[in-house]
Amino acid sequence: MDEKPSIIVVEDDQRMGLALQRNLTKAGYQVMLADSGQSLRQAYRRNEADLVLLDLNLGIEDGIDIARELVSTTSVAVIIITGRLELEDRVEGLDAGADDYIVKPFATDELLARIRAVLRRRALDDVPSGMIEFGPYRLDTTTQTLHREGASTPSLTLTGTEARLLGILLRQHGRAVSRERLSNRGPQDPGDRSIDVHIGNIRRKLRETGIDELVISPVRGFGYRLRLDGTEAPDEDPAES
Repeated sequence: MDEKPSIIVVEDDQRMGLALQRNLTKAGYQVMLADSGQSLRQAYRRNEADLVLLDLNLGIEDGIDIARELVSTTSVAVIIITGRLELEDRVEGLDAGADDYIVKPFATDELLARIRAVLRRRALDDVPSGMIEFGPYRLDTTTQTLHREGASTPSLTLTGTEARLLGILLRQHGRAVSRERLSNRGPQDPGDRSIDVHIGNIRRKLRETGIDELVISPVRGFGYRLRLDGTEAPDEDPAES
C-alpha cells in the first residue's frame, strides 16, 4: 500500500465526481475517478485501491451488483453513496457486503469521518492475522473462513467486515461487546442499522451451514454477545465490556 491511501470514486455525474476528487485530494488521499463499472474495473487493475466510494445510481448499471462483485472478487473496502432514503435500500447495500454507506446530501466532514473509520477498521483487521479459537471453532482471519475442529473443509466463508465482527465476538469468549466497539466509530446514530445488518448476515450464514452451536444474541441497549451453545454467559455488567 502506498503511503497515501488510494480511493476510487465511482460517480457518473462529472461535476459531483470532480468535487469529491478535489475534497478527498485536499484531505490527503490519492483519488481516481470512474464513471461506470467498466472504468472502475480498469482503474482497479491499474492500481489496487484501498477503498471504493461507489454511487449506487449509475444510470443503467446496478450499483448493488457492482458492490457484490467488488466484495466477492477483491479485498477493497466499499462505501456506498445513495440518494435513496428508504431504509431497505441502505440495508440492501450492506447486505451486498459494503462496509458502510452515506446518504446524499452529505457534508464533506461526515464523508471523511466515515472513510477514516472504514480504513481504520481495515488496518486493525490486518494486525491480528492467524487463527482465533473458541471451543471447537477456528476463525482464519487471513482467508476469512470459519472452521470446525475435525472438519475437512471450511464451515463458511465471510466478508471482511463479517470476519472482523465475528473475530471480536469470538475473542470475548461469551462476554458482551458494545455496538461502539463493534463499529469502531464511537457513539452510534440510533437510526444506523449497519452493525445489525452485518450481524444478521453472520447469523444467517451460521444457520444456513447448520452451525447451531455458535449463538449470537443481542444485549438490549448495549450490543451483542456470542456464546457456545451449552455454556453459560459470563456473569458481568455489560457496561464494563
